[in-house]
Amino acid sequence: MAGEAGKVAEERTPAKRGSVRAEYKARTRQRLADAAFAEFEERGYAACTIDDVARRAGTSRATFYVHYASKAELAEGLWDVTRLSLIALYRELARYPRRDRATVEGWMAKTFDFYATHRRRLLAVHEAIALEPLLAEVYHERTREVANLVAPLILERTAGVSAHFRASLLTVQHERFCYLWILRGVPFDRDEAIRGLAEVWFEQIGTPGA
Repeated sequence: MAGEAGKVAEERTPAKRGSVRAEYKARTRQRLADAAFAEFEERGYAACTIDDVARRAGTSRATFYVHYASKAELAEGLWDVTRLSLIALYRELARYPRRDRATVEGWMAKTFDFYATHRRRLLAVHEAIALEPLLAEVYHERTREVANLVAPLILERTAGVSAHFRASLLTVQHERFCYLWILRGVPFDRDEAIRGLAEVWFEQIGTPGA
């Protein structure tokens, strides 16, 4: 009996209560994020309201503002979660010991698959970028991160044009093409797109003699 009483007393200590509160707060925050991501994908960023997110998470608008300052903060979180897979693909490209045409084509196909898999999520992110100036700044900052991963792979060929500038051209072209084709539905042939973009990239990052 004494042992049980001692356990109850231990569970009621301030430290224990604080731990439980922190855990509950973290779970609520995660529920809100999960609800927002689902709402953005299903309804789009503009059509989704904070009330929609709170209702889906099983909580209130007031609770939403305890955890997040705005809907845009959640859209930024959605992009950060999604782009991890894209960053992994760029790091994979950097690790290839030899970048011949076939290797670059295979990598390009994987990037197209990324956009196709996350199409609805990426559409929501782009919608948010168009509406939220601060989020647009964050997005552009993240695109520079991708260019930084490509820049060390650029072959030094053109005097007066930096490797980072050429890496930026490659990555922005790739992002815009995927946006128009895969996200917005402008018709292009997949095989031709793989060969065409891979050729452009191979000219800049291909292993010499490959």
